[in-house]
Amino acid sequence: AKTAPAQQRMAEASALEELQSELTCPVCLELFRGPVILECGHHFCQVCIIQCWEAKSDEFSNCPKCRKSCARKLRPNSLLCNIVESVRRTISFPSALCAGCPGTTRPTMSSLLRRPLKTTRYCFLGWFLNTSFFLFKVPSTKSTKTLNQLPCKHVFSCIGLSLTVFDVLPAVTCVTLDPDTAYPCLWVSPCRTSVKVGKLQANLPNNPERFTLYNIVLGSEAFTSGRHYWEVEVGSKTAWGLGVATASVNRKEEISLCPDDGFWTLVLRDDGNGTSEYEACTDSDENLLYPSKPPKRVGIYLDYGRGQVTFYDAADMSHLFTFNDAKFKEPVFPYFNPWPIINGHNREPLTIVTPQWG
Repeated sequence: AKTAPAQQRMAEASALEELQSELTCPVCLELFRGPVILECGHHFCQVCIIQCWEAKSDEFSNCPKCRKSCARKLRPNSLLCNIVESVRRTISFPSALCAGCPGTTRPTMSSLLRRPLKTTRYCFLGWFLNTSFFLFKVPSTKSTKTLNQLPCKHVFSCIGLSLTVFDVLPAVTCVTLDPDTAYPCLWVSPCRTSVKVGKLQANLPNNPERFTLYNIVLGSEAFTSGRHYWEVEVGSKTAWGLGVATASVNRKEEISLCPDDGFWTLVLRDDGNGTSEYEACTDSDENLLYPSKPPKRVGIYLDYGRGQVTFYDAADMSHLFTFNDAKFKEPVFPYFNPWPIINGHNREPLTIVTPQWG
């Protein structure tokens, strides 16, 4: 039996209400305004978190939600801000829900919003909260297969967003390694998708492109515009570095892996005593990261025009870190650093892999 229109509207309203709850500040219990993200990964209104912390003068404060100690560094989340505003407009004009779906698409989407919300909510909310592009990583059910077959522009109009597929889907980019840039101890596979540390190759030419002090190899592809996404298998390595580097970086002398020296990188460091720590190499003070689990595969997303470099745990697309407002004025290349072998550990390679979505 078909669901009555009134029941459909109730189901759609319920779905929108659940979406609102995911976009609500834990402090003021309103939709985010000027959302910022803390080191622990939780979001708050900028005004709310400042008010929570204003009575303290410590360098570190506790997250009001998880109570973890966090440095008082607030990173704006412009993507989340745009999403909240789109949802806010949808709430103001509820009749617009599903108005963009032609023909039989509307009842299909109504059904998705009404019944299997639990299985599809990651498609929407996972993208809203964790990624800058639309990914389908839910179990294949009849409903989600139907959803996967819909043009993305209709999916977004159904939930009140004015985004198109071209705004959110990055181009998955074929990335290969450039052996002419590789430090002499790095061995690049014949297919140029894997690199590991090995014996010194003394007969390699000391060409201008080659790094001679650090275990670095760059990708062959130079990016001067557009959006690009690639993934790297890090496995159980205890140390590594990934990101992007500008064409003009110094390859023969000491460098830092920070934007000031032309690098936008995330690293896992091994202190040699069985302890590893994740760090985003910013120009400011030490910026340690605390992912909920060690990523085995890392996704790197470059938006050249917006000056944005973002890192994800590719297993579930959970956000690790974003560099914003990079002023790219020259080509940038994918950056890979398998790090030295430490106390017999960290021998595994870094391997470029094909994203497995869906």
